[in-house]
Amino acid sequence: CTLGALGSEVDCGRMETILVGNHLVNKYGIDSLETGSMIAWAIELYEKGIINDEHTGGLTLEWGNEQILYKLIHSIVNREGLGDILAEGPLRAIEILGEESRHYNIQIKGMSCLHTDERSTPAIALGIATSTRGADHLRSRPGVDAILPFEDKDKMFGFPTPPEITSHEGSGKMVWWHELMFTVSDSLGLCKFQIFFMSPSKIGYKEYCELTQLITGIELSPDQMKTAAERSYTLERMFNNREGMGRKYYTLPERYFVEPTPLGIDSFKGKVMDREKFEQLLVEYYQAHGWDNNGVPTPETLERLGLHKEPSHII
Repeated sequence: CTLGALGSEVDCGRMETILVGNHLVNKYGIDSLETGSMIAWAIELYEKGIINDEHTGGLTLEWGNEQILYKLIHSIVNREGLGDILAEGPLRAIEILGEESRHYNIQIKGMSCLHTDERSTPAIALGIATSTRGADHLRSRPGVDAILPFEDKDKMFGFPTPPEITSHEGSGKMVWWHELMFTVSDSLGLCKFQIFFMSPSKIGYKEYCELTQLITGIELSPDQMKTAAERSYTLERMFNNREGMGRKYYTLPERYFVEPTPLGIDSFKGKVMDREKFEQLLVEYYQAHGWDNNGVPTPETLERLGLHKEPSHII
């Protein structure tokens, strides 16, 4: 994350710059991804003329300037000048700097997106849109399906999967599957690089059950483990619904829909996310979870998961 946030995202190419920036954010105890993203946003706003020297205290914000990077990190932590605004995070900073600035802030539910471009990868794009806590690339992130032969994927996942990583068909259910797998790995405290996310030869539900039994003595079947993940993720969604975070919050930054990808390999370059197809994916994803078209768990799903008496289901 730091290589992108404090490197490519702010156009600083020297490894020494990234290491110094990483040292600073670690020393101060702030998140490198959010810090780099907010600084990159500020630089673009300055470039577009949406903010000026009055906002920056005379600093000329420009891409690739490592001294500006360091100064803004210090100013964010000490809440000085522009840093005081950036420290508020995407949503409150947008309120301060004005609605015109919103278009350039790449965030979902107030969490900055990873420095990747999902406009040509529907499943990965849907995954960050549906994450319960914002643009979190660690709540689903379909990955292994990108490298598996098509005929092997359907057999492995047990349902029709996207024929290509750029395909919409089947991407909604693929996100659902990965969300449950990631929920289990998070609950058990296992690194995602050691699980199915990276390779079909890595561990999955069967191994999760064996580890749980060895450590705790609790015996669960793979289906029971998967149901536990469904219960956990559905409960998170119920909490969000109760707090007023309905369907409109489960989308992508507007730039994904209107600005083509400027760089990259041929199959990715020049792509935008199709808004209508994205909405269809969202419905497919909701159906896989047993939620209605607004992302509200159905009474049948709540009953099946034993959540029908949870107060969080009250919207």
